Amino acid sequence: MQIRFFSKEGWQGNQFHFHEHLEVLLIMSEGGTLYVSNKMYPISRGSLFVLNPDDLHRSIPHPGSLYQFYSIRFYPEDAASFSSEDFDILSCFKHHEQFNHRVQLHGDQLDHLLKIINKMEYYLSVDCSAYGKTVLIKTLLAESLVYINFLYNVQTRPLPPDNTEISKLKPVFTYIQDHIAEDLSLDVLSKQLFVSKYYLSRHFKEVMGVSLSEYIIKRRLSRAKQLLRQGYSVAVSGVHSGFNTNAHFIRTFIKYTGVSPKQYAKQYRTLESYESPSPVHRDVFFSRPTEETSLPDEG
Repeated sequence: MQIRFFSKEGWQGNQFHFHEHLEVLLIMSEGGTLYVSNKMYPISRGSLFVLNPDDLHRSIPHPGSLYQFYSIRFYPEDAASFSSEDFDILSCFKHHEQFNHRVQLHGDQLDHLLKIINKMEYYLSVDCSAYGKTVLIKTLLAESLVYINFLYNVQTRPLPPDNTEISKLKPVFTYIQDHIAEDLSLDVLSKQLFVSKYYLSRHFKEVMGVSLSEYIIKRRLSRAKQLLRQGYSVAVSGVHSGFNTNAHFIRTFIKYTGVSPKQYAKQYRTLESYESPSPVHRDVFFSRPTEETSLPDEG
């Protein structure tokens, strides 16, 4: 699990991207637009978003404005044991078709969630030596997810406006996701989607800011990591993620992650990757507005 606090004035935004984690995003500033899949949402203090690995997203704050948010990221496997027969703690991350990702928190709701986050930051701090802190961290994650599920279930939220350019690419995303282990060459995609391969390649890059081939590689690596975390072998993970050979899989994995698939699986099994670089016990919105804590693929 990771908690990050991002704060930067005049940040220009980012490209569409996705994470291999589940992510809770709590906005702490005003101004701009957050794009999630083909939907557009206003950036405002107290906006709460839940994002799964299928949710392409990007944030574009108002030029020159201060942009701040909390990000809580964790793997689905890390929270699976929190569910019961009659309650799925990850339900708010699922069924995102025709889904409004945003809940606007007010007053006591925002204060309550911030108190949980501040406690998580305290126990995640490298300087914290509290007895049983690993158990307390997991307990707080469960508490936060129960509360977030409650917020998403009790509020009626009309659907936000569409981003038409992303909507046009939806068949591409869906086909790639459904056929990740198969041939996804440009020729195959153009035939399956009944579109010129030259138009598809050019239009995808224009809209997404990344080439189609790069997007497919990242989707395949995300799938491979999921399989590795679930205990599948390197060979099986590579095949079921669409890599032609084991050597190609290992080489690509190292290039993008810096470690081999075997090392990645071992680290996940043996290490607790709890991190929190933010100072604890502070008001994140009003304190030290020039502080910068960078996130890979911010927001």
